[in-house]
Amino acid sequence: MNDMTVGTRPVAPRRPAASATAMLTVAEGLRALDQGSLTCEAWVRACLERIEERNSGVRAWVHVGAEAAIERARLLDRNGRSKPFDGVPLGLKDTIDTADMPTELGDPEIFPGRQPKLDAPVVTMARNLGFNVLGKNTVSRHAIMLPGPARNPHDLTRTPAASSAGSGAAVADFMTPLSIGTQTAGSILRPSAFCGAVGFKPTLDAIPYVGIRTYSRPLDVIGPICRSVEDATLFMKGFTGDPRFDTTATLRRDLRVGVWRTKDFDQADPAALAIFEGHLRKLEAAGATVRTLAMPAVFDGIGEAQDVIMAYDLAREYADIKRNHAEKCDRELIEYLELGESYTAADYAQALDAADRCRRAYYDVAGDVDVIVMPSTLGEAPEATSTGSSAFIRIWSLLHNPSITLPAARGPSGLPLGFQVVGCVKEDARLLYDARCIESILGSTAHMA
Repeated sequence: MNDMTVGTRPVAPRRPAASATAMLTVAEGLRALDQGSLTCEAWVRACLERIEERNSGVRAWVHVGAEAAIERARLLDRNGRSKPFDGVPLGLKDTIDTADMPTELGDPEIFPGRQPKLDAPVVTMARNLGFNVLGKNTVSRHAIMLPGPARNPHDLTRTPAASSAGSGAAVADFMTPLSIGTQTAGSILRPSAFCGAVGFKPTLDAIPYVGIRTYSRPLDVIGPICRSVEDATLFMKGFTGDPRFDTTATLRRDLRVGVWRTKDFDQADPAALAIFEGHLRKLEAAGATVRTLAMPAVFDGIGEAQDVIMAYDLAREYADIKRNHAEKCDRELIEYLELGESYTAADYAQALDAADRCRRAYYDVAGDVDVIVMPSTLGEAPEATSTGSSAFIRIWSLLHNPSITLPAARGPSGLPLGFQVVGCVKEDARLLYDARCIESILGSTAHMA
């Protein structure tokens, strides 16, 4: 790429502009369909044209069912819409089983052309709600923290993170307004933050995690990657049926915001931290109360506890792969599985106990605030040889708190930076309301080229 330079940092040239139809959010598209200013076919064709234009570089899709998607859209235009998401284009992470297209689990060498007989329950729910499934989004190598084929749509030399890499890239590049991803440590929020989308990780088990490649049962979560908090709210209302996911409530500005500056702040890019502090000042100027939280000492070792849980579980989930396909596994995967094998059941139980202690302690510290906020990542997306760090994200996977990243800024190289908002376990609807309030104050860069 022919990069421009600002100071000592290269700035990637602008990507080709998307059509106005491809840039529609879920909510905007549904309103246009209701008003008769948009057809289902026009919406799906705009997304497919963007995929055709950009996927050779971004590599966000491993399978696209274009003809079937167009035919479903035509049927809706001809017969009328009756379901809440009729006509909405949708991508699916390629670890989620689909009966009508392959699911290679991020391991095409090990599972070439793997064809499930049944849809995962979340896919069945999506179809029943009316979503028009476009195809499957690219997954990082072995569906873990290793670089894969997908690229950051803002700069093809940069990473879109892991493992819902293609989902984040596809949504941020206007190839689809929504993709369903999964997260064990940071795999919804980190791709969303690096690529410039909204990524929401619900409370554990808010949506059934079945028919999906498993990493760690105490951590694996399904959630949406989209381009507005309104869309995440609509998604959760559709998939849970909970009326508390309300997009019509009047927004407020007097939020009580807690800031947790973890020990990992020392690793963050100073420019990214300066932007984060600017966001805090903007919230205060709008009427929010912002105060720093002192988290108890029990949180100091929480990262190590999560490392034990993830490695222990993955070693057992991937045992057959290591035994039968070791020659097709990256060296880093084999080493990680061997680390997991070295942990005992007692080590695992001790790590689970540590997480439980932190969950109880969380309410002692955060009980007087509406949300906790912190950066989503240490900085802008690094080079494609790395997937970046989830230091600010993964704790909330372990503790099961719902969390969301908002594309609220661009960094010194012109790449997205996320602003993370965290709520209380099983209070997902409240968190999304508070996140909409914050989004209305900070604005969004999700629509920017």
